[in-house]
Amino acid sequence: MEKKCKLTISILASNRKDTIPKCLESIKPLLEKVDSELIVTDTGCDEDLLEIIRKYTDKVVRFQWCNDFAAARNVGLNMARGQWFMYIDDDEWFEDVSEIITFFNSDEEKEYDSANYIVRNYYSKEGAEYGEWVVGRIFRIYETTKFVGRIHEYVPFNPNKMKHLSAYAHHYGYVYESNEQRLAHSERNITLLEKEIDDNPTDARNYAHIYQEYRENNDPEKMLKYAEKAIENVDLSVTVDLSYDKVAIDEENFEEAKAVQKAQRDNVTQL
Repeated sequence: MEKKCKLTISILASNRKDTIPKCLESIKPLLEKVDSELIVTDTGCDEDLLEIIRKYTDKVVRFQWCNDFAAARNVGLNMARGQWFMYIDDDEWFEDVSEIITFFNSDEEKEYDSANYIVRNYYSKEGAEYGEWVVGRIFRIYETTKFVGRIHEYVPFNPNKMKHLSAYAHHYGYVYESNEQRLAHSERNITLLEKEIDDNPTDARNYAHIYQEYRENNDPEKMLKYAEKAIENVDLSVTVDLSYDKVAIDEENFEEAKAVQKAQRDNVTQL
């Protein structure tokens, strides 16, 4: 049996030559200072980029892209030797991982079954404006641990205790060269979300995410349609982001979420 390590770091690599080197270099201190491994799932890298990746790991596995992010993530998860699993996208890179190193090299990690870090999403190339999202991308691996969702994939579980880390990753993936590029990206997302809705018609997450897409595309009628679907199907035991404004649907602010829905309906009426 292959020996376990403490942490598996996983990256999906899709030939982003401008950002993958930054991503890999940012996690290098983790690989050097924590008992860890790096698994890269190659979804379409050329040989030049693969040569760069192999300087950081020999665990590179080819994956034939099938429009399913969960399936791609599960490749790395299924190969993982780590007790813990952490993932980051190939267009993101950490500013500083020292806090993550401390977490894993102290006894503190024994008290938790998951941790989160921050993704700083920039709205311009200059980086002057950004929003920060807390993402739960660090977790213990159990027999049942598995990614689900063709897009906006996640691991469904209720952590007993989550460590909140202040470490953050830079992300310029929402800065587009043109409106055509933005629309193409949105259409891809909508297509995958529609398939998810067909397969899981009572999952409020998918309605919330497709609502976001139509919000960005300024389509008020479809925004209303999917906001109502999200409200109709929400499970009050979980938190679902209804919009980019981070209005969450849960027991504490369910009424606020419904107010957002009403305001959206009013906007549609006025247009």
